[in-house]
Amino acid sequence: MKSSKKEPSERTIALELSVMRSGSTLLKALMAAAPDISSLPETNFQKFQSATAASEIASLCDERIVVLKRPAWFNETKRYPKLPNVSKLKRVILTRDVHTTTASLRKMVFRKAELLAPKYIDNWFANNYWAPVYANLLDRFPDDGNSNFWIRYEDLVQKPIEWTGKLFRFLGSNRTEGIDSYPPPQGYNWKWGSDDGGDKIKSLTVQTPRIPQSSLAILEHVQGLPRVALVRARLGYANF
Repeated sequence: MKSSKKEPSERTIALELSVMRSGSTLLKALMAAAPDISSLPETNFQKFQSATAASEIASLCDERIVVLKRPAWFNETKRYPKLPNVSKLKRVILTRDVHTTTASLRKMVFRKAELLAPKYIDNWFANNYWAPVYANLLDRFPDDGNSNFWIRYEDLVQKPIEWTGKLFRFLGSNRTEGIDSYPPPQGYNWKWGSDDGGDKIKSLTVQTPRIPQSSLAILEHVQGLPRVALVRARLGYANF
């Protein structure tokens, strides 16, 4: 059972930050498995800029901990995220390595024509989107375990119980034990264009994805880009 409604001053507000196609829907679903953490569709938290932002956000759900997820868009690499006008925000920053993110972005953008997409687009996704977004997040929100919690998608799917346990404790949830499965969303459906609407998320269980050779080929030719190499090293990703 979900917790009863709390006053804005009693709420913990957390932002889930990432690039697109990084596993953000999975992470949000896992957090929402705790009874005191919200289960909301993707929400543009950047619009809450008024003096009443805390109350507006509190009105979105009844749970004590409100998690708002919205990845950076392609045109936001320098200004993402614009933080809502709320004090004492917590930030959960999700990373996913450049090649698997880029492979998924290709499919998202080009759909059925993905195989016809030029290879140079991989460099653009990696160098002009993935790298600057994470460089900005690294500079602004260093991993301190207090206000900012960094988690890699690869670690999450390999050791979901360990990492969700850490995440629940960071958020101050009454639930402290980790999980590897999650309930379906409440009051809305996962769908393409907002949250991830694929079959994998609908399995309600964390799955370790297979990395195809095509993704490794992307890594081979983008990991040498200086900006990409620097950000990958800062995030702890090893060279292929």
